[in-house]
Amino acid sequence: MGGIGKRKVGGDHKHRKTFKQLRRGQFQERHIDQVWEDVRKPPALVHDGKTGPMGTTAKAELDEDVPGFGKHYCIPCGKYFNSATALASHEGERPHKRRVKMLNSTPRPHNQRDAEAAAGMGAADNGPKLRSGAGAGAAAAGAAADMDE
Repeated sequence: MGGIGKRKVGGDHKHRKTFKQLRRGQFQERHIDQVWEDVRKPPALVHDGKTGPMGTTAKAELDEDVPGFGKHYCIPCGKYFNSATALASHEGERPHKRRVKMLNSTPRPHNQRDAEAAAGMGAADNGPKLRSGAGAGAAAAGAAADMDE
């Protein structure tokens, strides 16, 4: 009866993250439109090894809340690493290469400003100016002078 070895009860669920953990992770990382802009900037403007990437709350020097105290940062992936060797090995991996290729080959992704403009919530468009301020006064004065004659 039965096979050799122990019977497996339940499942292999130790490696799975819960829905809440996955959702939290989505909002802790930088969004694709922020990363797209970072890739096009010089690396010194994005991350200098002392502070976190621009536009985030990780601006403290040697932040002990992130791996490697925030010294080793992959700009396209938006991830911190414990050491320079870990960062170098990450840059040779397929997910990193895919991300770099996608960021370099796609046009600028939509951002909040685009969404607001599409919904009609952008800057007010009052149409073209019909008359300029100085020219309108002179034209009105000229018209009044013609009527007096």
